[in-house]
Amino acid sequence: MRPIIHNILTLITCLYHVEGATILALFPHPGKSHHMVFEPLFLKLAQRGHQMTVASFFPLENPPANYTELSFVGHAGLGLEVLDMAMYENPPLKYGIPLIGDIWKQRDEVRSLARSAVTICEKLMGFKPLIEVLKQDYDLVIVENFNSDCMLGLLHPYGIKAPVIALSSSNAFPSSAERLGFVDNPSYVPIITSPWTIPMSYIQRVKNAVLNVYFKSILQNIQDTEKAIIEKHYGKEVPLYNLSKNISLLMLNTFHELNGVRPLVPGLLEVGGMHLDREEKEIPQVS
Repeated sequence: MRPIIHNILTLITCLYHVEGATILALFPHPGKSHHMVFEPLFLKLAQRGHQMTVASFFPLENPPANYTELSFVGHAGLGLEVLDMAMYENPPLKYGIPLIGDIWKQRDEVRSLARSAVTICEKLMGFKPLIEVLKQDYDLVIVENFNSDCMLGLLHPYGIKAPVIALSSSNAFPSSAERLGFVDNPSYVPIITSPWTIPMSYIQRVKNAVLNVYFKSILQNIQDTEKAIIEKHYGKEVPLYNLSKNISLLMLNTFHELNGVRPLVPGLLEVGGMHLDREEKEIPQVS
């Protein structure tokens, strides 16, 4: 079976009649582990002749000729530098409370992601290099599907109508289900941050349902806040909810053998392992 990434590239090539496409990739999350999943895809697209414009916190030192970088460095601390491990090494006493401790922990994790998303969105309003990039024409836009829809919202003021593909470095958030129409029933689909596996116990399913509702609520709050930020800056209405449902494809860094079987739809594609280097290398000799 051919690698999944090869199938994706073949499809893109056929759509554009073997002509290189102009692709914009917008990735404003400052987590290095996320970008390590996406960067190999961007490089492979450039290698296949597509013109890539990539906006992120992790620019390449020596990008290819057809690979334009836009750096977000300085707009937020990088996850590699500021990750606070205290919550894991010396967890608060509340995380040890029976039944609700693990719910509280996952709640705190997603609240931190919410604050980060809104802060970065605010800082990128009026960022001139980003504005210049958004003024160009593109055949395809790629965005991250995680804790923010800010980049989706920015496509609207500049009239970018290109198809949008979303990438996720992990499994999908509950809010993604209603966008693409796949099932995220908390009775048998564990939430993205949970350690639970299928089949879940009754107590785990109850906790999972509570977190599912909470995650959808806080992610909706992020979207509403980002919508208000963009509309205030540009002075026009931005239908961010409709834009978030107008995604042509969502690619997840998952594989059913490792992550468990889940109900999928044609617009959702598992691409787990696409970032792995398939080149055969010799094992270093022990000196």
